[in-house]
Amino acid sequence: MNRKIPLLLLIPVLTLSLGACERRAEKESQSEAMSEMKQNSAEAEQPPAQAEELVWVFEGRGNRQCEGGGLSLEESRAKLADSGVEVEESRCATRTDRMYPAVCGAPTGDILMHLIPMDALDAALELGFDPADQIQYQQRGSCPDNDS
Repeated sequence: MNRKIPLLLLIPVLTLSLGACERRAEKESQSEAMSEMKQNSAEAEQPPAQAEELVWVFEGRGNRQCEGGGLSLEESRAKLADSGVEVEESRCATRTDRMYPAVCGAPTGDILMHLIPMDALDAALELGFDPADQIQYQQRGSCPDNDS
């Protein structure tokens, strides 16, 4: 009978241990699901590329805080078109991977983005554009005027 008591004490310990393992596995699966959701939401914020043969490129708008100025979306698009690069779509955005001090005359994070054919990427790079997949940015609802 003395041998049965230690065995009976082990049953709750084993039950608790198995429960802890299940909770750990559940937490890991929840963590993986959250990570996947974050990745999907980050992808959703970026403009959707219609096919693999298209690529988003960007250039800095060149405007200054309190002063405005810089390129318009149309001027940037024309720079590509004048060089024979077909532009499928254009958008304004703001870089979120850099910090910009709030000082009059300092640059802003405003960028101009264009969806172009992948085979025109080299021509766009020569014009001073960069691939947008190398930075973090947030799309804007509308493009700011050159005055603000």
